[in-house]
Amino acid sequence: MADLSGLEGKIARKIVERLELTDMDADSISEDASLFESVKGEGENIGLDSVDGLELVVLIYEEWGIKVNANDMPNLTTIRRIADYIRKCSGDANK
Repeated sequence: MADLSGLEGKIARKIVERLELTDMDADSISEDASLFESVKGEGENIGLDSVDGLELVVLIYEEWGIKVNANDMPNLTTIRRIADYIRKCSGDANK
Protein backbone atom coordinates (compact mmCIF):
# COMPACT_ATOMS: atom_id res chain seq x y z
CA MET A 1 0.00 0.00 0.00
CA ALA A 2 1.09 3.51 -0.75
CA ASP A 3 -0.10 5.02 2.57
CA LEU A 4 -0.21 8.55 1.22
CA SER A 5 -0.41 11.37 3.73
CA GLY A 6 -0.65 15.14 3.55
CA LEU A 7 -1.74 16.75 0.33
CA GLU A 8 -1.05 13.64 -1.76
CA GLY A 9 -3.31 11.56 0.47
CA LYS A 10 -6.08 14.14 0.33
CA ILE A 11 -5.88 14.26 -3.46
CA ALA A 12 -6.04 10.46 -3.72
CA ARG A 13 -9.05 10.30 -1.39
CA LYS A 14 -10.82 13.10 -3.28
CA ILE A 15 -10.19 11.40 -6.64
CA VAL A 16 -11.58 8.08 -5.42
CA GLU A 17 -14.60 9.83 -3.90
CA ARG A 18 -15.29 12.26 -6.75
CA LEU A 19 -14.90 9.72 -9.54
CA GLU A 20 -16.72 7.02 -7.55
CA LEU A 21 -13.90 4.52 -7.96
CA THR A 22 -15.66 1.97 -5.78
CA ASP A 23 -13.23 -0.81 -6.66
CA MET A 24 -10.22 1.23 -5.56
CA ASP A 25 -8.84 2.21 -2.17
CA ALA A 26 -7.15 5.63 -2.02
CA ASP A 27 -4.32 4.14 0.07
CA SER A 28 -3.55 1.70 -2.73
CA ILE A 29 -2.77 4.44 -5.25
CA SER A 30 0.91 5.22 -5.63
CA GLU A 31 1.67 8.93 -5.89
CA ASP A 32 3.63 8.18 -9.07
CA ALA A 33 1.08 5.88 -10.72
CA SER A 34 -0.22 7.11 -14.06
CA LEU A 35 -3.81 8.26 -13.56
CA PHE A 36 -4.79 8.08 -17.22
CA GLU A 37 -4.99 5.06 -19.48
CA SER A 38 -3.68 7.14 -22.38
CA VAL A 39 -0.46 7.98 -20.54
CA LYS A 40 1.95 5.08 -20.68
CA GLY A 41 4.51 4.98 -17.95
CA GLU A 42 6.25 2.59 -15.70
CA GLY A 43 4.26 0.81 -13.03
CA GLU A 44 0.55 0.82 -12.46
CA ASN A 45 -2.07 2.70 -14.41
CA ILE A 46 -5.34 3.84 -12.77
CA GLY A 47 -7.17 3.96 -16.11
CA LEU A 48 -8.94 7.33 -16.01
CA ASP A 49 -10.21 8.83 -19.27
CA SER A 50 -10.59 12.38 -20.62
CA VAL A 51 -13.98 12.89 -18.93
CA ASP A 52 -12.36 11.95 -15.61
CA GLY A 53 -9.65 14.49 -16.42
CA LEU A 54 -12.25 17.23 -16.67
CA GLU A 55 -13.67 16.12 -13.33
CA LEU A 56 -10.17 16.47 -11.85
CA VAL A 57 -9.95 20.04 -13.12
CA VAL A 58 -13.29 20.83 -11.45
CA LEU A 59 -12.14 19.09 -8.27
CA ILE A 60 -8.95 21.16 -8.12
CA TYR A 61 -10.96 24.34 -8.56
CA GLU A 62 -13.60 23.44 -5.99
CA GLU A 63 -11.17 22.15 -3.35
CA TRP A 64 -8.24 24.51 -3.76
CA GLY A 65 -9.63 27.45 -5.75
CA ILE A 66 -7.13 26.91 -8.56
CA LYS A 67 -8.16 27.31 -12.19
CA VAL A 68 -6.12 24.83 -14.19
CA ASN A 69 -4.57 26.36 -17.28
CA ALA A 70 -5.27 24.31 -20.42
CA ASN A 71 -1.53 24.16 -21.12
CA ASP A 72 -0.93 22.59 -17.70
CA MET A 73 -3.55 19.85 -18.00
CA PRO A 74 -1.36 17.34 -19.89
CA ASN A 75 1.18 17.48 -17.03
CA LEU A 76 -1.28 16.51 -14.29
CA THR A 77 -0.88 12.78 -14.77
CA THR A 78 0.00 11.56 -11.26
CA ILE A 79 -0.95 12.34 -7.68
CA ARG A 80 2.54 13.76 -7.12
CA ARG A 81 2.30 16.08 -10.13
CA ILE A 82 -1.14 17.32 -9.08
CA ALA A 83 0.13 17.99 -5.56
CA ASP A 84 3.17 19.86 -6.90
CA TYR A 85 0.90 21.91 -9.17
CA ILE A 86 -1.40 22.82 -6.27
CA ARG A 87 1.58 23.81 -4.13
CA LYS A 88 3.05 25.93 -6.93
CA CYS A 89 -0.23 27.67 -7.76
CA SER A 90 -1.14 28.31 -4.15
CA GLY A 91 2.31 29.71 -3.42
CA ASP A 92 2.79 27.34 -0.50
CA ALA A 93 5.62 24.87 -1.02
CA ASN A 94 4.96 23.43 2.45
CA LYS A 95 1.38 22.25 1.81
